[in-house]
Amino acid sequence: MQTDKWISAWCSIIGSSHILEGLPCQDSSKVEYVEDSDFIIAAISDGAGSCDNSQIGSSFLVSRAIEKMASMLKLNNWLTNDDLKLSQEKWRSEVFILFIELKEELKSKANELELDFKSLSATLIIAVSNGNFIACANVGDGRAAFRDTESEWVPMVVPTKGEEANQTLFITSDMWDTNNDSEYFGSFFYSNPITAFALLSDGCERASFEILKYSEEEDKYYDPNNPFKPFFEPNYSNLLKLKNANVDQIKINELWTSFIEKGNQKLISETDDKSMILSVFLFGQIDEAKS
Repeated sequence: MQTDKWISAWCSIIGSSHILEGLPCQDSSKVEYVEDSDFIIAAISDGAGSCDNSQIGSSFLVSRAIEKMASMLKLNNWLTNDDLKLSQEKWRSEVFILFIELKEELKSKANELELDFKSLSATLIIAVSNGNFIACANVGDGRAAFRDTESEWVPMVVPTKGEEANQTLFITSDMWDTNNDSEYFGSFFYSNPITAFALLSDGCERASFEILKYSEEEDKYYDPNNPFKPFFEPNYSNLLKLKNANVDQIKINELWTSFIEKGNQKLISETDDKSMILSVFLFGQIDEAKS
């Protein structure tokens, strides 16, 4: 379903290392526009490379997360409420319950398929917006950012790690779901208008984010988690141009797939699966591409 409120591009591409190892693409990504509203829901999931059935987990999580989020918007009367009473606290509480339910549904899916639950391990990032706000939540790694009305790109997600430095968390992990205040469950809420947003799996982060920087003062490396504006801004403009040219969604995603495959040297050299969603809110912006 297309909308006159948003334009989006999304894809999930198998990495060269997975091809060599005979593995499927374990990433999944999807965008849905909520009918008769300004709302968009987007989700990305990265299946665990070491788990045999993680592609099943990632695909299931993305589809069900979007379905459940659409239901949550309707049940809370958020779709038709001009004075949306939503806050960081309310969002975190609601979306934490949604993630808990997703974990239980994934367990049921594993039982239905007679598969080990942990073999479906995958991360999840979900975002929802109507252009007047944006909210995001995550378990595991990957990145997310939004573009504000001053044309600046702002991070939304802090990748959640386990107790070990290189331990990735997944929906199937036992650490994040202990309580609403868990440091291993990420949530973000921004109550002002936005112009665009992006979600991506870790296979795209080196190409689009500043993720490693050395601090001379502390004599160590740290993660600035800084969206790289020279990456995002041209793609933002290109999406507006595609909208002005009335390019259909299939062609937009084909062009996006080609870009994520080989758009710059870091994307070309990345061996992991790569997923990225880029969505632009069109209200008041469509004429930018004509100037």
